[in-house]
Amino acid sequence: MKKTLRRFGALVAGLLAGAPAAQAQQPAKPVPTAAELKKNIARLAQGTEGESVAFDKLNAATERQLVAYLKTHEVTAAAAKALGLGYTESKDADHLKVFTYSCSSGGTRGTINQPVLQWQNAAGQRFAYACHEECDFGKIYKLASPGRTLYLLLGQETGDTRCLTSQAYVVELRGNYLLLAPAFGTSPLLRLCNVEMDFDAAAQVLHLDLSDEEVPEYNDENLAKVGFRRQASTKQLALKFSGGRFVKSR
Repeated sequence: MKKTLRRFGALVAGLLAGAPAAQAQQPAKPVPTAAELKKNIARLAQGTEGESVAFDKLNAATERQLVAYLKTHEVTAAAAKALGLGYTESKDADHLKVFTYSCSSGGTRGTINQPVLQWQNAAGQRFAYACHEECDFGKIYKLASPGRTLYLLLGQETGDTRCLTSQAYVVELRGNYLLLAPAFGTSPLLRLCNVEMDFDAAAQVLHLDLSDEEVPEYNDENLAKVGFRRQASTKQLALKFSGGRFVKSR
């Protein structure tokens, strides 16, 4: 959990400092075969984060290989399953997809999920980006924003024995580029503990159910960081997507 929070803090700091937008990562050479990728993903799934220097190097190498592979291959849901990857897709012209591989934390967190995004430009050229957010993003929604191509990714990840983190992550596609969109204050990410997140695509409203939270101080801190404050008695929040950002609607 502490490492995840540090990564979140570093991301926000980078955005505040005007860090350059994320973009399509260049593929490693040579591009791995499906068999090589499958072997490495299986090895990671059987191992534990930090178990050895060799394992950590394999993890980093596999991430680079997956980015390279996704830049040159169309991967269906069936093909992703055969590779040992989790799979989520949008159903529009940009074909934004999330491919997820995993390893064990070796502790109370259990499984650590590591997503890589794939999309294509108007010419049909594919790109991929490892977002370095540990989360199983199981849902993708197109956000209503004229002249822009924005997506909301929703997912969950075990934090520790007290916390199942729900994460909302917003990205923007501009042809060959993927940008982290500051839809939550100055951050593309909203992370809360033991909170159900549901998105009403028709109304463009993100509903937050805080009725089962165990660590409200953690949620209050993260909500405050992105500009949302609530009364102690508030158990439901609705965030409306408007003008490229989520704002509190009640």
